[in-house]
Amino acid sequence: MSIETTQTQSDSLTNQPQNAPSDETETIPNPERGCGYLKNGKAYLRSDVGPGGELPAFVEFAEPIPFKENRKRSYKEFPGLQFELSVTGPGGLTETVPRGEASRHIERLLNDRPTGTHAGEMVEFHSHDLLLSVGKSHYSTVQEFVDEARVHGVSKAISVTSGNSPPKINPGRTRLFLIHPRAVETTKTVETTAGEIDRDRDTLIKVKGKTVKDEALALETIDDDVEVTVRRTMLTPGVFGYTYLTRVVYTEDEDGEVPKYVQDYEATGELDIVKPGKPVPYSKQDEFTDDGELRAEYRNLLEPEADEPEPEPDANLDTDAVEEELDAKKDRIKEWAKMFDEDEQGAFSKKETDSEPETDEKEVLNADWDVNEMERASFGDFADRGWLQAESPLMAQDALSGAEEGALAVVHDDEGPKAVFPSNNLNVTETAGYTKGVSIVGPYHVEARLLNTGGRRVKIERTR
Repeated sequence: MSIETTQTQSDSLTNQPQNAPSDETETIPNPERGCGYLKNGKAYLRSDVGPGGELPAFVEFAEPIPFKENRKRSYKEFPGLQFELSVTGPGGLTETVPRGEASRHIERLLNDRPTGTHAGEMVEFHSHDLLLSVGKSHYSTVQEFVDEARVHGVSKAISVTSGNSPPKINPGRTRLFLIHPRAVETTKTVETTAGEIDRDRDTLIKVKGKTVKDEALALETIDDDVEVTVRRTMLTPGVFGYTYLTRVVYTEDEDGEVPKYVQDYEATGELDIVKPGKPVPYSKQDEFTDDGELRAEYRNLLEPEADEPEPEPDANLDTDAVEEELDAKKDRIKEWAKMFDEDEQGAFSKKETDSEPETDEKEVLNADWDVNEMERASFGDFADRGWLQAESPLMAQDALSGAEEGALAVVHDDEGPKAVFPSNNLNVTETAGYTKGVSIVGPYHVEARLLNTGGRRVKIERTR
């Protein structure tokens, strides 16, 4: 599902019939939501949803962006495009679902015509993207909000008074970015006692300083006052996505009345006065169960459309990285080439020889890099040295292959192999020529690349 909107006909942004009397107040749907029903005498930010439109009903961040600032109940103006490009770019923390939405948004903006002849007349001159929080008391998880948004669109109550005018909305272009207090999953090590363990979010690591091998057995046998170390999973605030807004509405009160200042806002096109429709409980909505959970048969229908085809390989091929890899392996390639003879027709056949690679080289080629048996790399020792040649961890421990709690690479120093681990915020993408993983670990920007030629590189840079 997506938002249907045009830049030139405001009637297309509402559900009001084209032939409706001009003085008839529009009635808008009033389905039950996580936050209940529409209330009389309230203003709402709205995204009107319909099938077949050009805009996605909701755009998620694959990995929500941590948000540690103070959150206010009211909306705030927000540099959405600048923020989105920074967190989804080549060195970013996440990507959009659907992928590449920022580029499509920019293309739409470039194709728009001005809505006035001078700056003050143009809605583009006044409108800003907005940022607003979602309450966990209404939506305990991010997914609950996203499911609802993809079915009914977003409807968020805001304050509008005589001295607090509604925000300027450029229909289908102004975005509302959203924060949820439980969007980002993080972990930390906690020293506590066995009696304080929360089994829903704690993993037992040590008992009295000794590593635990059988967690279930340890939990059954230790006393409550015993000192333990746990890995605690926590959910913290984060920006999890955005929707394209279409307008601001203000609902009439029970008597069909609205304040004079609201009428003035409508006269200047800053909002639409509407009536809440008949309440439709979850039990009457096909898409949801009586408890407000999206039915399984609708989930696939509401998923974002498939990504556009990837560009041809040559368009994004990192030739510098490929050349680096070939240069690093040139001696090995030469040795390999000596193993073959060329006949008169130009065909190659392997020489008959009993020679084996040198012992050290054979050990490196056949090494199993088990990151659980090696120390973590000290990023300070490897920072700002450019691209470093690295080894790949075991497949089951390789973060670039999807392993949870896996490593990005294995690097070497004078003491031997060291494992390079990402933080919880890891963004893995595939492009022509290599698979890339980017993570921000404290003050370091860590990027690892697994080249299609088989080599691996890692680069660690200080960010402050």
